[in-house]
Amino acid sequence: MSEIITTSAPSSRNGYRIPTLEDARGAAHVTATPAYRPPLPIIADRPQTACPVVVDLCSGLGGISLAARQLGMRIAAGVDLTKDALRTFNKNFPEAESIEGTVTGSNAIEECSKAITARRTTGAPLIIVSGPPCQGFSAAGPRDPKDKRNKVFLGVARMIAALKPDCALVENVQMLLAEQHADRVNDFEVHLNRAGYYVLPIKLNAKDYGVAQRRSRAFFLITKAPLDAEKITNRFQSLRQDEISASRALAGLPDAPPRATDYSDESDSVILPNHFAMLHSEGVRAKIAAIAPGTGPMSYRKLHPDRPANTLFSGHRAPPAHFLYPRSITVREAARLQGFPDSFRVYGSFGNQMMQVTNAVPPPLARVVLKVLMEFTHITLPDHV
Repeated sequence: MSEIITTSAPSSRNGYRIPTLEDARGAAHVTATPAYRPPLPIIADRPQTACPVVVDLCSGLGGISLAARQLGMRIAAGVDLTKDALRTFNKNFPEAESIEGTVTGSNAIEECSKAITARRTTGAPLIIVSGPPCQGFSAAGPRDPKDKRNKVFLGVARMIAALKPDCALVENVQMLLAEQHADRVNDFEVHLNRAGYYVLPIKLNAKDYGVAQRRSRAFFLITKAPLDAEKITNRFQSLRQDEISASRALAGLPDAPPRATDYSDESDSVILPNHFAMLHSEGVRAKIAAIAPGTGPMSYRKLHPDRPANTLFSGHRAPPAHFLYPRSITVREAARLQGFPDSFRVYGSFGNQMMQVTNAVPPPLARVVLKVLMEFTHITLPDHV
């Protein structure tokens, strides 16, 4: 297990003193930090009789798919419109069909049906998972009811009705359960009710389930029989874990070299994949160095070593600053804070990689929700998981 690396004799580089973890904590008394338990590694598909088969709608790079595969499920297909995200999905899930398209079109249903038929053994349960775009609902986004991305939410319901899975799991921001979005959620539920499904929405925070990040999310458990809300709530309560601090999540990672001007995602392997620093100016580095841990403006809010990170955002907002180094966090560090193992490699342009990671559903959180869903729908996971 990795442990936090501290520097007993700080050196300097580019005019800056390389700080230690004690510096980040403000020279306060440093308590022993438990060794960080890294995320589960990527594992190859484990074929078995009646192994659950998964289709990931609006897959992005594959956060929920990774959680499903770690539980022993077989990934049949991922559907997404974003080329870079779908390329990352394809590279990390070569056994699955990567389908470029929208869930609101008929072509995706046809292609998913073919992928399911090719990979589903007799008696194997079918599970649909999805994390549709949330920017139209998110408190960090425009929250525009007319945002075209909001229509994807209902499109997911239509695809679930068409593919007829044994159960389904849909994730989105917690804001979706606010009163102003009640009509849209009602349309989503009514469409699934008419197809013979029950829908139970739940609210969870990633920090309570093995993710080093405060990230409040809504999950919709979609089943063929009604679920007992109280039992579901109690089950999730029993699975809560101790919080993971940013320093534990990032333990063992060396400082990142600057990104080369001729950066290529195909040859990204100097130290760790996706672990390159942004090319900050000296002025920006000095500005970041002066920010106290756990504070700062939205553009350069600094991680606190003893707390989970705040929600990682994508888009125009810069990623948070590292608590030790005068720079923004790397894509690899963001992936750690989301719960991705270092073996999960992200492809695409340098800027787009961060967007893919921060848009993803954290695999440790998705793993807990999927496990509970399988338990209450009596779907058997491989014995060795």
